[in-house]
Amino acid sequence: MTKTHGLKVSREILVSLLILSSVLSGCSSVSPGARDLVGKPAPDVRFTLIDGTQVPLDIAAGKTAAILFWTTWCGHSRGTIEDFEKLAKRYLGRKDIVFFAVSLDKFEDIEAVKARIQSQGLSDVTHAFSGNDIQDEAFLGFKGDSVPYVAVLDARGVVRSVGTSTSDLESYLELRFGSR
Repeated sequence: MTKTHGLKVSREILVSLLILSSVLSGCSSVSPGARDLVGKPAPDVRFTLIDGTQVPLDIAAGKTAAILFWTTWCGHSRGTIEDFEKLAKRYLGRKDIVFFAVSLDKFEDIEAVKARIQSQGLSDVTHAFSGNDIQDEAFLGFKGDSVPYVAVLDARGVVRSVGTSTSDLESYLELRFGSR
């Protein structure tokens, strides 16, 4: 037994708490490397769409691009994808904004990803899924290290914000296009 702040804690509980905190922190923060992207041109990456088609990010050239990296297993991601979808619905019909939702689930979880997309009615965003987990090319290009992760690009392809929620995206869209 170890004594911590007057409490007796077993070594097994301490190890479990340390592991749990490291796992949970991987589901809610943005790395300093990702923050360094702000104000710089977006990385030259491509997305593997849910149907297997590969498209380069530059298909969004001349448009504001909102990119969400998410997973089905992260509670924060589940709420963020819902908020992301609401924003996509709000700006639906605009030809100058694109929304990409990139699932970082493993290849064997493709059916769970498709089921989540269908059950939550996530139809107003372009869905990408490489099956490469956190080794997804676009995620690595955007220096991602945790989910959810939201990046906003202006029409010139410059990264304007990165974060763990849609709040910066929503603020950017409202400033750029007005409240809808």
